[in-house]
Amino acid sequence: MKLFNILGKSAALPKKKALFALNRVSMRDTLVYLFLLFFIAFLPNVISLILRFEAGVSQASYSQYLLQIIVFYPFSIMFLVIVSVSILALGGWLCRLFLHRRLAYQQLWKMTGFALLWPLVFYKGLAVWLPNLAFIGGLLLLYILLIQMIRVYPAKR
Repeated sequence: MKLFNILGKSAALPKKKALFALNRVSMRDTLVYLFLLFFIAFLPNVISLILRFEAGVSQASYSQYLLQIIVFYPFSIMFLVIVSVSILALGGWLCRLFLHRRLAYQQLWKMTGFALLWPLVFYKGLAVWLPNLAFIGGLLLLYILLIQMIRVYPAKR
């Protein structure tokens, strides 16, 4: 139930009430939310990989191929989540410097993670037809949300 609460608050960003409610969410719950979000977002890609398996082309059998996907997909998602959110949070950190706000990198990391919901939905919806535009649009949407969220916090004195 807590994950649905986090999802609802993430969908309501950049509202101040949702932002401060998500700021109180533990890092464990944040990571679980992000892992599930990315897992669900990229699940169609994995299903496509499984369906396009060609036995004559691959040196591995179908069962080995399936086992590799089942084992390595969750680990690659975990790695992708941590690395991508960390890199995107650096952009938020630069925005924080330009906006002269008092925020720690840890807060920006969580804010970036929670702000990824709508950019990821935008990307997955548009990536089928216009992948380059979907990526740029998703990134732009993310940083628009982040800047709006950062501006809620007080300025440095």
